[in-house]
Amino acid sequence: MITARLDRLIAEGTDRIFRPVLLADGHAFSVNIKAGEDRAAAVALWPGLEAPEGEDWENEDSWESFLTGGNADDSQFLDVPVQALRDLVEQHGGEAPTAPDDPAGTAPLAMLRAAGLRCVEDGYSLSADWHRVRVPLADGTEVVFEGFSARSHEVFPDVTTRYPIREHGYWTASWGEPGSNARTTVYHSAGQRRPYVEDTAALVGSIMEQARRSGGSAPEGGVGESAEQLARKALAEWGITAHFDDEPLLDGGRNTWLVIPRDQGAGKTSAGPYMVLALYNEDDDEWPMDQRPPVRPGDEWRVEVGDGNGVEKGLMERPADRLADCVEVIANWLTDPQASADDEDDDHEAAHAECIQPHRSADGYVDCDGRPL
Repeated sequence: MITARLDRLIAEGTDRIFRPVLLADGHAFSVNIKAGEDRAAAVALWPGLEAPEGEDWENEDSWESFLTGGNADDSQFLDVPVQALRDLVEQHGGEAPTAPDDPAGTAPLAMLRAAGLRCVEDGYSLSADWHRVRVPLADGTEVVFEGFSARSHEVFPDVTTRYPIREHGYWTASWGEPGSNARTTVYHSAGQRRPYVEDTAALVGSIMEQARRSGGSAPEGGVGESAEQLARKALAEWGITAHFDDEPLLDGGRNTWLVIPRDQGAGKTSAGPYMVLALYNEDDDEWPMDQRPPVRPGDEWRVEVGDGNGVEKGLMERPADRLADCVEVIANWLTDPQASADDEDDDHEAAHAECIQPHRSADGYVDCDGRPL
């Protein structure tokens, strides 16, 4: 079986960097090898590609990808014989078709699908001649990618994935809400003059990384319930009601959460103690209760308790799959009056922690001037 690209990398070396090899079934790996060596210094298997069994693949280095800035989902192996690489290529049907007349969009589509990402072709077309690919993600966002041919204004439409590889100019990809003009660039290689294989591998790697941050691929049936919907349903199973609250941000967005008053009959009019149930993501610095499902890495539930006088404190934090723990704590708090008194005492002390005057007298709490509270 012909392994033209792999053979060229083995003969010429990769200059101490990883160079990609695309496989016919959509999988891929990257290799780091010195010119003419019979063993690769390191091989990174892309997500979805599993290492064959055998001693050639026993030296796995799980930290190398992280330390070198690679994809966190890659599997890296050290000191791999070149014959083992050729065998791997053969097991997956050879190298991907990258002949000059092959369509440019075939390889990235195959690679993304092999990694478990659903792709919708022409999902974002603006005209019959424009062909873009949409990658729906689990948090309700999407990546849209498109290619530009080197002679787009002369021969091919401005935006497409169907021009031949020999005419490839560059790839670009953006991330955002479906239909929104507010999008973030995920990949853009205009002006870099990258060879097609390197450009395509970099495009796919960037899309995979964004998919990881967004919780993976969206199911065909659509994204799941929002954090607010899940929380309301879980609270309702305990007979607990909550009302929605939010805070506008300077960038036009907003943070959102649910408020559970101790006086369940008062609803939004309650001025007494309450709890807050929220979804928080430190990486994104957001509280997106009503905006998306809790699927991103780093998503966590937070419970805070407030005394009704402006003092709040954090009570617990749990991973996204531990909502039930938070709801149980809220239910216990609603049915335990002593918990309320203890919480209010703790909140008062926290609020006056920096004061010079004592907080407690023989008759109870005093404020900073010594007056009874």
